[in-house]
Amino acid sequence: MSEIETLKRNIHCPRCDNLHPHWNRCVPPALHVSPGQVFTLVSPDASNGLLGRHSTAADISRIDFRKLDPLCGPVFIEGAEPGDALMIEILDLELGGWGWSGLLPDFGLLSDEFPEPVFRGFDLAQGLVEILGERFNLKPMLGVLGVAPARDGDFASITPTNAGGNIDVRYLTRGAKLYLPVFNEGALLSGGDGHALQGEGEISGTAIEAAMAATLKVELIKGRQLRAPFADISTAAYTETEYRDFLGVGPDIFTAARDAARFAVDEIAFSLKIPPFEAYAALGMIGELRIHEIVDKPNWVVGCMVPRRLFGMTC
Repeated sequence: MSEIETLKRNIHCPRCDNLHPHWNRCVPPALHVSPGQVFTLVSPDASNGLLGRHSTAADISRIDFRKLDPLCGPVFIEGAEPGDALMIEILDLELGGWGWSGLLPDFGLLSDEFPEPVFRGFDLAQGLVEILGERFNLKPMLGVLGVAPARDGDFASITPTNAGGNIDVRYLTRGAKLYLPVFNEGALLSGGDGHALQGEGEISGTAIEAAMAATLKVELIKGRQLRAPFADISTAAYTETEYRDFLGVGPDIFTAARDAARFAVDEIAFSLKIPPFEAYAALGMIGELRIHEIVDKPNWVVGCMVPRRLFGMTC
């Protein structure tokens, strides 16, 4: 039985498993719900099922980017009109039993420096995984949640916008609330891209990608115009408190982020005596990019924070 079929067996409310490849306000609704009604989106992993338990790095090298990050929906919210807002509460997130992470061609913060494909599968049944010799508890979160854009046409599912979408906020986990502007009648809500564990920034391009059943409840806020999404979140599930923080400093914030990530990769590889590509691949799951300073021009400071327990007593 597939990961998706297994997830469907446990759903006891209105369900949507219809997939569409792009944001487009002309895609017909797959489900109609009233404000306050509970429903579930069931979506495959970010590879859209192209990768499985027996896949290899060679399979990643041949992957069709046009099929990645499929959108589950759209869901028509009764009464929603342009100029309103939605409040989406995440009631529950159920993972499939297996997930994957890796390095995709031409994708990720340092993809130009790590062009070779990498693939690793994970058994998720125990609620934890081992990464670089340390155990990490799974923290399921929803990578994609958004509404149809205001303009006609197809828009890539992988690109975040002020309508939400692939925002990859790792705190969009159970109990979080996401507020989205409405641009079309019914809002046309879609979601997907389930993650079992993601670092801050998804540095290497992938987290632990997994099939997911996301149980949601949507409230309608009439006349509440938003310029962009915002969220009510908790960081309580992220209990890591001790880090080694690698700094990137320079006049360009993106370059500083790359410098910080590169510094972290080099130090992890040196300390653990592993190939740099293994260190880089791990950053998408456990690294944390932070803007530390952005006011003292001409230089800004970005940190790549890595759990200090990876380094033992080394300096």
